[in-house]
Amino acid sequence: MNEDQLFNQWTRPGRNLIHCIVAPFGLMATRIYTLVLAFVAVWLTVLVGRILKVRALWIVPLMLIFQSWFPELSYPVLTQTPFMLVWILGIWLALKQRYHLAAWSFGYLSLIRHEGIILTALWGIWLSCQPGGFLRHVWQSVHYKGAVDELWPSLGRDSLYGLSTLAPILIYNVLALSLHGSFPFAVYFASEPTTMYGSGTIYHYVPLIMAGVGYVTSIFALFGMWGIRKNWAPWSLLLVTYLSYFTLHSLVYWRGAFASGGYYHFLMPMAPFVALLAAEGFISAREHFKKKKRMFTMITVAIVGFQGIHMNHHQNVYQDWQGIHRGEAKFRYSVCASTISKGEYHNAIEEALEWIEQKYPSDRPIVGKHIAVKLLLDQSASKELQELEFSPLYRMPVGTLYVWDSSYCEQENRIKYASFVESQDWQAVEFIEKKYSPKEASSERDSYSVIVFEKVTANDTSDKVYDELGEADKYNSIYK
Repeated sequence: MNEDQLFNQWTRPGRNLIHCIVAPFGLMATRIYTLVLAFVAVWLTVLVGRILKVRALWIVPLMLIFQSWFPELSYPVLTQTPFMLVWILGIWLALKQRYHLAAWSFGYLSLIRHEGIILTALWGIWLSCQPGGFLRHVWQSVHYKGAVDELWPSLGRDSLYGLSTLAPILIYNVLALSLHGSFPFAVYFASEPTTMYGSGTIYHYVPLIMAGVGYVTSIFALFGMWGIRKNWAPWSLLLVTYLSYFTLHSLVYWRGAFASGGYYHFLMPMAPFVALLAAEGFISAREHFKKKKRMFTMITVAIVGFQGIHMNHHQNVYQDWQGIHRGEAKFRYSVCASTISKGEYHNAIEEALEWIEQKYPSDRPIVGKHIAVKLLLDQSASKELQELEFSPLYRMPVGTLYVWDSSYCEQENRIKYASFVESQDWQAVEFIEKKYSPKEASSERDSYSVIVFEKVTANDTSDKVYDELGEADKYNSIYK
């Protein structure tokens, strides 16, 4: 087991621990494993629906699996699927009143994705408001003049549940501090706003969640939200956590904080909640078709099924937008969504690495900013590799090959195009042109997507100095 990878803050330790079981068997095995985790989440969603007495329990898997983003984001090895699974697991355990185990689940969420810490806090508040909880007794004491003596036992009860909630966070931080000398929880106090990922309107995620879920499922979910308005108490934990999660991401992107980027991926863990609401909404809508319930059911299944295989949102996202805007490509749609093809930078880096393999001995150090470099070279996140990647260019050993890309590298001063070409030590040895190279490009930086630089001497005593920080420089230190 790679200890450095397991504790890697950027790839999220909670996710790493879940995936480390199958990771040694390769990327494809890990993808299949992630799909299995997604279907475990489907099963747990059905169990939650049973406790909530969802009237059309049989349609819950359909409403979940056939959401556009569910298959799209359950196949890649991302944080979304483990986060979704642990979240719905915590919901199920809480509804079964197995509070200590539920506490571990909610405490573990922040180790998979940083925003999980909000869900951890909301869980604690919700639990304290349940029968026997401290906040519940405070409310009763104030409004109903209950016995004050009961406050202290309830505080002790909540403290024990709080210890179970914080246990995963405490254990991880103690291990990281003792083994790596780092304090991961400090990330919550070190983050700074950056314009690198942009910002948007406060309602930015509204059309994204509707497209990711599917418009038909979204409409049913809205009906479902209306349908449970008089029976919200059993749904309270779901309503508090899922709606707050949506609000949190909307506010974060609106303020341009925490390098959000406004990606629709972030909301995919809400899929089980939407599916449960959609199942309730389906029943509410079907009641208006008293004589044609069977026909309504068949039409709904057909439309939701088509929505799931067509994946309109997925097809929109993966159009060749750059070529379309330049008039050199056309929109392409099909009845069934096609698989995702490799991106321009992935293909360019793959071509560059193949060239390196033919021209250089295998013992040459190879580094790059783009994740495709690590994936294609099967590089593990060892301390040695991280130290090499983050070291100044002038300190890298002679013979190092840097796979520069015009996307990520230009965001960081240390590895900008100018940092290489204005150095005495680095020499460009291979160029991969952009798919749509700008006409009359002013420099190689604008013409090429990938350039391979080789360090041939060690004359420099420092890197190029810039007057302003690059966008990545404003927050990268958080994740080192």
